[in-house]
Amino acid sequence: MHRLFDEFIDPVFTKYRPKRLLEIGVLHGKNTYNILKWCDREGATLTSLDPVDWIGELPDDVREGMESYKYKRGQEHFDNWQIKPEGLEAVFAEGLQRHWSCLKMRSLDYFVSPQVESFDAYLVDGDHNYFTVITELLLIHRYAKKNTLIVLHDVAKTTNARKDEYYDPTFIPADQIDGPKQGILTAIEDFLAMVGGRGFGNRFFAQYEFDILTSREDGLGLLIRR
Repeated sequence: MHRLFDEFIDPVFTKYRPKRLLEIGVLHGKNTYNILKWCDREGATLTSLDPVDWIGELPDDVREGMESYKYKRGQEHFDNWQIKPEGLEAVFAEGLQRHWSCLKMRSLDYFVSPQVESFDAYLVDGDHNYFTVITELLLIHRYAKKNTLIVLHDVAKTTNARKDEYYDPTFIPADQIDGPKQGILTAIEDFLAMVGGRGFGNRFFAQYEFDILTSREDGLGLLIRR
């Protein structure tokens, strides 16, 4: 998502001016860095959710991951993979962490926890599968208000638009793995249908506007609460 920030995300944020933002999925922190530079400029704050372990020059409470979570378990080339978040190191080097809080937990745990809050904008780039994304959207919908923004990654052309990927499959219900419905774009379409959105047809009283901002391989989708 970080490669698309300047061209696509920054203009949306600048138009709607969200003050409180939630990021689902940090990985190397490159988009976190972009968001926090925007927050610094606009007087906004960012909360990020990510359960993974990191290495590098970071505080212990940020570096240590969620107990029992293993990123992309079962894929041999990711076993014992260490993630060095260069973007987060830049955040701390430039003092941008004053606008930031990081919770080392899964999004689906956060949204049903006592810590849950409402945000003006959500950036969804976490576990890339139908079950996780549609559940995230339905939980975000509980707190969405007029002009709430939801930005989603990998919705166009990318493999994950119509095919699931499981970062740690032990947290996915067995009956949801490799099911008949897969992918991020499929989850968005079904979410819109479930909440009365227009989806790709013409529904009256749509609760969300939906647009694919870019059709390139790592395309962005944007939901706006009406």
